[in-house]
Amino acid sequence: MFFSEENLVHVCLNESHGILCYYVGDSCWFAAKEETALDLSKKGIKYHFIPQSIFENAGIGADFECDYSEKKL
Repeated sequence: MFFSEENLVHVCLNESHGILCYYVGDSCWFAAKEETALDLSKKGIKYHFIPQSIFENAGIGADFECDYSEKKL
């Protein structure tokens, strides 16, 4: 997992959930994979769905890995 102190954002990429970000400032998630966004929604977690191409244009890609699992949300 990558954490940007400047932006207060945790970013990770795992094939099971795609690009997934967490903004510390307002405790909000950002998901690039529709299935992950739906999972967050079902759990009542505040999130935004942002197409993966937007993340890629921002330079966030396959370089990040994490140990995300549904149990952690």
